Amino acid sequence: MNLFITFFTHPLVLIGAGGALGSNLRYGIGHLLSQVAIPIPIPIATTAINILGSLILGCVAGSTADRTQSTYLLLGVGLCGGFTTFSSFSLELVEQIQSGKIGLALVECVLNVAFGVAAVYLGLMLCQHKS
Repeated sequence: MNLFITFFTHPLVLIGAGGALGSNLRYGIGHLLSQVAIPIPIPIATTAINILGSLILGCVAGSTADRTQSTYLLLGVGLCGGFTTFSSFSLELVEQIQSGKIGLALVECVLNVAFGVAAVYLGLMLCQHKS
């Protein structure tokens, strides 16, 4: 295998390329949706991105048997990770539910949402610029 192929199939390169694409897609879709006047009181761009990212990750995970394959690393870890980490959170919850660990899934859901929101609030309180 030559150096070119070895480099471009390395997991870090695949994840980085997918992450860059996912981050740019997130920005582009978020910007596009922010231009549309939708009279609902929730941040539609974030919600749409989280749902779309979860759908994409579900498709990638469902069609990839081995999560160390280049396709999964590029699209599942990289693209979806750069696009939204909510998709990974959603996949983990579904996998726990499918394996009968409903209580653990509920605990993970509550911990992630409650402590995630609390951590953002704490970060804002600790680091918010006072003018």
